[in-house]
Amino acid sequence: MPGTGEVAQRLAMETRGRPAVRPAGRVGRRHWAQVDRAFAVRTATLVQAAPPYSALYGLVRIGVAGRDWAHRQAGRYPTHIRLGAAERQRALDLRPTFTGWTDIAAEHGVNAYVAADGSAQYARFSYSAAEPVLDDLFDRIRAYFATHAPFGQVGAEKGLARLCWLLAMFAYVFRNDPIDQPFFGLFRERVPTVEELHGAADEAVVTELVELVRCLHTSGGLEEMRRLAGHPPPGRPWGIAWPMFGAHWDDNDILVGGPDGATLIDVTSVLKVNDARRSRRWIWRLVGSAWLDTADAYRIRNVAVYLARYGVLTAWPLADLVEELLGGEDPERARREFLDLVARLRDTAPAASP
Repeated sequence: MPGTGEVAQRLAMETRGRPAVRPAGRVGRRHWAQVDRAFAVRTATLVQAAPPYSALYGLVRIGVAGRDWAHRQAGRYPTHIRLGAAERQRALDLRPTFTGWTDIAAEHGVNAYVAADGSAQYARFSYSAAEPVLDDLFDRIRAYFATHAPFGQVGAEKGLARLCWLLAMFAYVFRNDPIDQPFFGLFRERVPTVEELHGAADEAVVTELVELVRCLHTSGGLEEMRRLAGHPPPGRPWGIAWPMFGAHWDDNDILVGGPDGATLIDVTSVLKVNDARRSRRWIWRLVGSAWLDTADAYRIRNVAVYLARYGVLTAWPLADLVEELLGGEDPERARREFLDLVARLRDTAPAASP
């Protein structure tokens, strides 16, 4: 894609001269990562009242809850609550699209239940001990979001930020070792209370999340998302949270649906946006995700990057972006070659553990 460099450079130009939301003091890598993940959770809740898929998978992965519990929890979210009884028994593997439902376990071979290395240290108690506490926690989370986080609107952001941090921490252990995060020490010897889990939030992260949401609102970024979503009326979802295009490829994306097709948005809270290699990955990932939707279930006609620390949303019609990236090459041929490569990689990938 020879035109990628020019497109990436344009992203950096968009932020020149704009103030950025920065940490209040010196922070480490863990802070930046937690803010990025938690802000992704918050933007997803602006769009759709869907289960926090990765958070539920994460709790199963480290052994503090069972897969049946995770499916029951997913089935209690507004997106999934009207599923039939049989479907709700495996609700966490079912994802809504604009044309129906996709079964990620069947279509993508996702195995979300592989135990993390060393997870036994977090499973010294039975599911029957932890799951009632987690039931209470997630009931409270759903109720708080239903009351204080209407679609597409700024709400009680400090309270919401604490919950987004917590869900982001659970999501972290879906793909990472929990030993890297002191928070999970709460689970080593006993089942923590709901109050202990809620109170564990990093206050510096919470404060910064509130500022990022304020920036989203005051910069016009939220209004631009509303326009891309077709100006939905109050109370109506704007699109799809965490759309799924391939095994484990769903993080940090939202999809807003408009009358002329949907816009896939990559949300990022990085501060330095002039790293060409990173910008290329954002752009390629957006195009690759759109190309993977071979059934057009998400009706992607536009793609965008939202640079959260600057309040900048840059969007392109998908066809125009692909044409610019390819520099005159045939888009359909490029897409076929990409899909053939994906198929070969999937065929040669090692099988997941049961």
